[in-house]
Amino acid sequence: MLAAPDISGYPALDDFQAGHVQHVRNLVAQQDNEWANMGSMLWGQEWTDAYRYQLTQMAYTLGFAHFHHLPAAPGAFRPAFEEIIRKMQLPEVWAYWRETSRGSIRNNPDITELREGWRDPVFKENIMYSGRFFAILGMHSMLFDSDQYDRDGALSFRWDPLFQGLGPEVYEYSLSSLADNLYWQMAEQGWYGIVCEPNCLFLVCNQFPILGFRFLDLRKGTSVAEEVTQAYQAAWDKRGILNEYGEYWRLWLVEQNRPEMPLEGGGNAWTALNLNAWSRDLVHRLYPDQIRDEIRRTPDGLVTLAEPTATLEARKARAAGREPEFTRDLDFTWRAPAFGYVAGCMAEVGDAENLRGLLGYADAYLNPIWENGGLFYPRQDRSFDENGNLIFMDRLTGNAMLGYARLNVPDGLWKMYHHPWTAEHFREPQVTRIDGAAEVLRAWYDREKSLLALTLRPVAGKPTDVTLRISNAEAPWKLFRDDVFAADSAGTGTPGLHVRREEDDLVVSLPLPVRTNLTLCF
Repeated sequence: MLAAPDISGYPALDDFQAGHVQHVRNLVAQQDNEWANMGSMLWGQEWTDAYRYQLTQMAYTLGFAHFHHLPAAPGAFRPAFEEIIRKMQLPEVWAYWRETSRGSIRNNPDITELREGWRDPVFKENIMYSGRFFAILGMHSMLFDSDQYDRDGALSFRWDPLFQGLGPEVYEYSLSSLADNLYWQMAEQGWYGIVCEPNCLFLVCNQFPILGFRFLDLRKGTSVAEEVTQAYQAAWDKRGILNEYGEYWRLWLVEQNRPEMPLEGGGNAWTALNLNAWSRDLVHRLYPDQIRDEIRRTPDGLVTLAEPTATLEARKARAAGREPEFTRDLDFTWRAPAFGYVAGCMAEVGDAENLRGLLGYADAYLNPIWENGGLFYPRQDRSFDENGNLIFMDRLTGNAMLGYARLNVPDGLWKMYHHPWTAEHFREPQVTRIDGAAEVLRAWYDREKSLLALTLRPVAGKPTDVTLRISNAEAPWKLFRDDVFAADSAGTGTPGLHVRREEDDLVVSLPLPVRTNLTLCF
């Protein structure tokens, strides 16, 4: 009797991580124009929990799960990732831009009349949408070794409402044409970046196109990201990227040429998290002082957020040479996804102890829900409970950012940016398609042992039948199910499991009543 290799030492998702991945799948599987559990605090897709932010951060969450944990299972992630890209092109996600592009006195106090405005969401400005979209398109090309979005017209924004307008309006792009658009806008703005809403330049939103440039460089062998980051850094070195308390500027008003720092919480963490991809030394150097006054320990040893008003008072005290006296401000109204920003940043910079405390707080006080095998934290607009515990939860944090934090690894974005997969990875055995309601918990190829280790389980514990397509699986091979020999390339097999060859792929079908290990040895 052949002994099955022990695969228990290979990385696997825990229940929480798998639950976050399944929740993303559940959300993106909804029919078009169904947005259950994704509704924003403000109508019109204007706030920081809008669909565009939820969808793109969910894409990065899937990307982390694939890149850092399940590298041999692109088939477990590609369908949902591409569904996110498709949903990003739905009008409900980007149609806000037509009126937003006209301007607002809230964003530019000096205007006396509105601009004409335009419909196309990536033509100009709106980097809060175009930059994030560009980044996930680039990440798709890196993760799946694909140029499918770099064809003329591969990206399309179609405006064709039933009772409006003079006919369809269609704006088509490719990954490369979108890149050219963003590059020249940054150049025209002196490399400070591209505005989100008219007149509003956010540091964080300009980190996403840099990610996109880097991923596209990998496909084309270019060095645009290096050129852009050097120019961006030189520009901000002249202006200064930090305020008097060592915090990243949140927002720069272009016409007034001055910064603004909305007192919302999490701004430093949000910028640091994404800036770390290409400016790790700066982020790691500033992080300890930045995070120190933004969080507090609870009596039960967990970690939560300090109210931004209390954080500001603490920073002022330190700047004046005084030890801060931490106070609470239960009149503060939480609205921004600060909890998710901070959790994501802690994961990226490797602040494991505080991240453990913050996620523990989420599980203790923020009402985690399991639904159809997925884990999320439902929206709660109240800031505090009757005992003064923070209970606010926004859609971005509850649907995406806490999963993002659990599935990232220290310097996870930095590793994607600097050490992406190469051609060697894509020549290895990997699961490229999965049919059936199964979760993949382990998918790791061991080059030294020529072994593909897989662990699957049925979604929400409901037994199912599953079929796996495994690419780059050259004979001879032996397949084990749990600890038992199941089949080999010579044609030997066991009941209940079917293996066939289709072109260069191996197709494995089996019932999946419970968690099951599959080990393919070459």
